[in-house]
Amino acid sequence: MKKTAFRTLLATTVALILVAGTEGQVFSVAASGIRSLASPLQSDMFDTNRVHKLDVTLPFSVLAAGDIASCANGGYLGRTDRNLRYAVGLPRAEATPNEGMIDTTSILEQHPETAVLALGDLVYKRGEAVGFEDCYDPYWGAAWERTWPTPGNHEYHSPLAYAYFDYWQDRAGPDRSGYYALQAGNWLILSLNSEIDASEGSAQAKWAKEVLAAHPDSCTAAYFHKPAYSSVVRSGSNDARALFRLVAEAGVRFVLHGHNHFYERTAPLDAEGKPTEGGTIAFVVGAGGKSTQGNIEPAAFSERLIAGTTGVLKLTFTDEAAIWTYLTAPGSEETDSGLIPC
Repeated sequence: MKKTAFRTLLATTVALILVAGTEGQVFSVAASGIRSLASPLQSDMFDTNRVHKLDVTLPFSVLAAGDIASCANGGYLGRTDRNLRYAVGLPRAEATPNEGMIDTTSILEQHPETAVLALGDLVYKRGEAVGFEDCYDPYWGAAWERTWPTPGNHEYHSPLAYAYFDYWQDRAGPDRSGYYALQAGNWLILSLNSEIDASEGSAQAKWAKEVLAAHPDSCTAAYFHKPAYSSVVRSGSNDARALFRLVAEAGVRFVLHGHNHFYERTAPLDAEGKPTEGGTIAFVVGAGGKSTQGNIEPAAFSERLIAGTTGVLKLTFTDEAAIWTYLTAPGSEETDSGLIPC
């Protein structure tokens, strides 16, 4: 075989592998890379310490949930077809939404002025660009301008979570690292990234320590996708545990997570996940559209666990406390509420 023919065959084979392996996303990835090179993501929303000051007065409220949009797409071949059509600008059939996302969208609509914390795994299965446009955006996307997201593992099923950062732009932080902080009155709320390095000495860990040290008098909270401690233990939580250890040692009052498709509230925990007075409470709010059915055995540190229904956590921040209520889908009488002193 001549070299030219061999090279053509090799190039064709590589192209087919890229198309197949990314379910057709390779063209969207290329377009995203070209856009990034042409106009790198910039932001004037954050100060030099990656902190955005919210234009609110206390008390103010937020809604929080993760694991949201999962539209029917015909499996591998259907996803590949939608990705290819998206990449070249061809029309696509309307995506069929999951019922749970419709229920939680109605909760957002009942609170039209309330900020939203999106806790990762925002569109399944791979967090691809066409998924954000066709599945997430027609529903939770109505709250785009009041949403502050954090990425989940499914966002990183697409290369470098390119679609997540393309969709959210600077609302995902001042660059494509996916971590930043929000300041509202005397509250500092850290949005951290459990999908990248959070070990001691990492850029994220150094920043988190610096920003917490720079606000010693603030009430503090945090949110990142994977829970460090939950009644359902899943793999790949080393960076989540590193983040929890960091914020617990700093005295952060509570953290919010998604990932597990139910609601859970733990007892106050120390940096190693042991119940302790005055520790950090962990909330899992991973039923923003997905919902685990059946019984789940609560861990010893779990104080409330609600499965079998979708829901959104409402938090109201005052000068002295954060007040929470778990809002569930229509037909469910399950709830949880309480107060965390600052």
